[in-house]
Amino acid sequence: MSISDHPEVEEFVSFIHELADAAGTFLSERHEGSRFETKPDASPVTEFDRGVETRLREMIRERYPEHGIVGEEFAPHNEEAEFVWIMDPIDGTKSFVVGIPIYTTLIALCHNGVPVIGVINAPSSRDRFLGVEGRPTTLNDVPIRTSGRTELDGATGAVSNPTKVIDSQRAGWADLEDRTAWWVYGAAAYGYGRLAAGGVDIAVESGTVGPYDINCLVPIIEGAGGKVTDGFGGPVLLTTGGTCVASATPELHDQVLAVLNSGV
Repeated sequence: MSISDHPEVEEFVSFIHELADAAGTFLSERHEGSRFETKPDASPVTEFDRGVETRLREMIRERYPEHGIVGEEFAPHNEEAEFVWIMDPIDGTKSFVVGIPIYTTLIALCHNGVPVIGVINAPSSRDRFLGVEGRPTTLNDVPIRTSGRTELDGATGAVSNPTKVIDSQRAGWADLEDRTAWWVYGAAAYGYGRLAAGGVDIAVESGTVGPYDINCLVPIIEGAGGKVTDGFGGPVLLTTGGTCVASATPELHDQVLAVLNSGV
């Protein structure tokens, strides 16, 4: 059964908007030069990352105490539950810290480990991408579609950090850059939102993502006509991390995966 047929779907959709609103309100109070700490993986974390996640966890526990919660900044809670909310309070923390407004909050609802509702919320641009399994994806309540591109040659793409590509995909990544027209670097999850809206044709992360970075992308991109998997063609699930590839169409996706993994 698609989540669209679930009796609580409208309540879930309304609530994910409430969560996104709360995160956006919190981040609107940010200040330039936010203090940060460096985590063991060398990525920064701020009081805002922790503050947003704390607030969203409180809201979820109050509304759905039986649901699980997985977030980037704190330990999982009841992650074996039928319904689990998974979030990245600030995707693009480095941009956030230095005052570059390319950062988002990512929230997804997983049903039995499969992402079925997802939001990319960009507070600085007031853009909100919403995907619900079985429904068209929307950007600010307006339906959107991918570019529909099916051929790799001449395609455009987005990637956060090409210097972090895993060793087994380095040669394939170089080939992928050669085969395509151009890439946007450092867009983080916003690049995936623009893929859903037809702005770019491909988005790739290799070795730099956790499950909280990519679960929301599945209903958003696939509801717009695209395809999302891990970097080797496997499904993106609640526990998936490390790599992610998204493409405007399944046909293009097969070509991207073949080139990216040509050296594996």
